Amino acid sequence: MSLPSDPSPLIQTLSPERWAGWSMDFIGAGYVGLLVKNGQLIRKLEPGRHFSFALPLLEQCHLVLVDNKVRNLEVLSKGDFLSKDQYVVNVSLSVMYQVIDPKRVALELSDPIGSLTSAVKDLLGVVINDLRLDQLLQQGRVEIRQYLTSHPDTFYLLGFNLDDVRVGDISFPQSRGVVRQVEGLTAREEASHQATLQQLGRSNPAGTQRVSSDPSSTPQRNAASDQPATAWFPGARDAKSLSGKPPAQRRPLPPTTLAPTTDSTTAHLVHQQTGAIVPLTTNPFTIGREPDNHLVSESSFCSRYHARIERSLTPDGAILYQLIDVGSSNGTFLNQQRLVSNQPAPLDGGAVIKIGDDEWMLQLS
Repeated sequence: MSLPSDPSPLIQTLSPERWAGWSMDFIGAGYVGLLVKNGQLIRKLEPGRHFSFALPLLEQCHLVLVDNKVRNLEVLSKGDFLSKDQYVVNVSLSVMYQVIDPKRVALELSDPIGSLTSAVKDLLGVVINDLRLDQLLQQGRVEIRQYLTSHPDTFYLLGFNLDDVRVGDISFPQSRGVVRQVEGLTAREEASHQATLQQLGRSNPAGTQRVSSDPSSTPQRNAASDQPATAWFPGARDAKSLSGKPPAQRRPLPPTTLAPTTDSTTAHLVHQQTGAIVPLTTNPFTIGREPDNHLVSESSFCSRYHARIERSLTPDGAILYQLIDVGSSNGTFLNQQRLVSNQPAPLDGGAVIKIGDDEWMLQLS
C-alpha cells in the first residue's frame, strides 16, 4: 500500500485489503508500521514490503503507520507565563521533534501532540518563572532553548526526542485587563505601572522595555487577592517593602509559631537562604499562602493551598515521608523535578523542595 502524496499526519491507522486472509503491506521510508491484531500489537514493521495473515471474519487486523521523520511543532502561548518579577510573557517557538518509541506514541497516548505540547509548556513555565524581564529581553531566547534541550528525559517518557528549539518571539502584553488580573493591581497601581513602562520605553530608542532587577521596583502581590503577601520566618521581606504602602486592615490573625523540636520530631525543613527551621510536627503538614497552613509562605508564586507532606509507616515499621502537590498554579519541585499534581513523591533526607521563591531542605534526625 502506498502513502498519500499530501503531507501525512503523525499517525495513520489503515485496514489493508486481504485476499484469502493474506495482505501485502508496503512501509515507506521515514515510517514505522505497527501490526495490531484484535487490539494487540503483533510486531513492528520497518520500511519495506511485509506480508501478514488474518483469519477472515475472526481476526481484526490493522496497520498503524507512525511518521518517525523529524517534524515541526509550533507552540504559541498567550499570557500563560509570568516572569520572576511578575510580567506577563508571550512566547512563540518552533520545536523540532522525532518519534523514538512508536508503540508509546501511537498506542499508549490518547493525544500524543497534546502531551508533547504540554511538556514543552511545563518546561517553558519553569524557565520563564526563573528569569526577570530584563533577563528575558537580553538572553531569553538562549536561556529557553538551552533549558528545553537540556531536559530530554521529559520527552523520552512520552516517546519523543527533541532535536532542536527555535524561539520565534518573546513579547510582553501591556493590556490593562491582563495586567490587573494577573498581578492583582488596583486601578491606581496599574496606572503607575503603565507610566513606568512608558518612561522605560522613552529611555530606550529601540522601544524595548527594561526594568530594574531590584524586586522592590515591581509590586509583588498575590494573584488571588489584593492583599500583600505576609512573611513569617526570619529574614523574609515585610509587606510594606513589597507594595510600597502599609497593608490594608484585615481581621487580626494569631501569629504563626513554630512548634519546639522534641524527641518525637524525626524530620524538619531548613530554609536554604535564611536558615529557618520548621519541624514536621503534624501529619499531614500543609504548605501554602493561607494562614491556616502549617507552613505559611509569603511567595507570590505560592498558591493558597500549594502542597503537603505526609508521614506513614512501611510494613517493616520504617517512617516514610511523601511530598504531594495539591494542584498548585506554578508547581512544586523536588530536586529540580516538577511533581505531577496529586501524585505522592517519596522524600529522602537531603531532598530539596522548591515552592515559589523558597527552597527547603528536608533533614532527618
